[in-house]
Amino acid sequence: MFSVPSVSWYSSQDGTGFYVPEHSLLYYYDPDSRTKIPLCSQSGCAHSNQSCQAYLAENVQGFVTYQGAWYVLALEEGSQAVLWKIDPQNHQRTKLCSIVPEHDQEAYYFSSGFVSHGYAYLNLQHQLVWNDEVVEESSLIRVHLTDGTTETLVEDVPVTFLGAGEDRVLLAVETFAVPPLSEEEYRKQHPNGNYYTYLQLQLSEYGSGGVELREYTPDMTSYQVLTKGNVWVSPTLFLTRYGDYTLYAVDHTLYLFDLSTGESRPVVHEGILRNFMMIAGQIVYLTRTPGSGTLAICHTAMEGGPVHQLENKGAEDSAVFSFSGECKDYIYGIYSGEDGDHKALLTKEDYFAERYENIIPVS
Repeated sequence: MFSVPSVSWYSSQDGTGFYVPEHSLLYYYDPDSRTKIPLCSQSGCAHSNQSCQAYLAENVQGFVTYQGAWYVLALEEGSQAVLWKIDPQNHQRTKLCSIVPEHDQEAYYFSSGFVSHGYAYLNLQHQLVWNDEVVEESSLIRVHLTDGTTETLVEDVPVTFLGAGEDRVLLAVETFAVPPLSEEEYRKQHPNGNYYTYLQLQLSEYGSGGVELREYTPDMTSYQVLTKGNVWVSPTLFLTRYGDYTLYAVDHTLYLFDLSTGESRPVVHEGILRNFMMIAGQIVYLTRTPGSGTLAICHTAMEGGPVHQLENKGAEDSAVFSFSGECKDYIYGIYSGEDGDHKALLTKEDYFAERYENIIPVS
């Protein structure tokens, strides 16, 4: 998953620290020395332009490492969605994909993305002014990381990328309660209309026909529906993937899906499921007790086994430590202490033992 600046941190290549993209540069945070420095070894560098070894792009929207290369989502010239590939050894930069608007009153940007098995799966947002209102259209595109070949996988309807394995791509796609007109049919009837706006009105007026969990073939030419109904994923989507595993829920039942085999199994839990994610090889989920609404935060190993509940310092409304990144030994997140919320680190051992007195503040 591409890390999101100011929200999530990404493990460094050797796992001992964190890569932190900010604005145009890549920083390295060392948990042991508690220092953050630009990832540049040039003597006398001002770290202010493209000559800096830490330079990533004009306006970084996401960062990930894959097979020794850096991949960067960027917003350039205020309206262009760009995917860069950077060689960290010689700092050669290759523009793999660039989505450029055709008119002044529109813009593109990538809101999030994943890298898996040689492809980048990117959520592309298209903003445009339509009848004096700003309309935002969404689509899912796929970019080949070798040659930059780009294809649109799903457009016009809400879709969530859950993951890709060697033999499958898993998507959650919203369907319509009342089948809408095709784009061709709509264009014939409304030559000056906006098809995306029409589809959103169809959803708001007639409701959703449910979300289909679809397992596509790698070439995206066919799929099978694994389940349909109230299929949903965590709003903290970047924490629902771990290696070849991904999490999703149907109603209040949580499932772990193995992208390498296509097998899915329920994660046994009590209470009403509210959120879920994975960290340090553990499935962490939040539930509410029916009636009282008491919050419970539990974790269990991905391979199964006993369930452990965190005390959460007795808090019943939210998690005391909300994580959003990890490296080999540390977890990064937001700690809600007596002096308010602030960015912090905990060792993985301290997190699961709830030794919050060992919190490391991050400025």
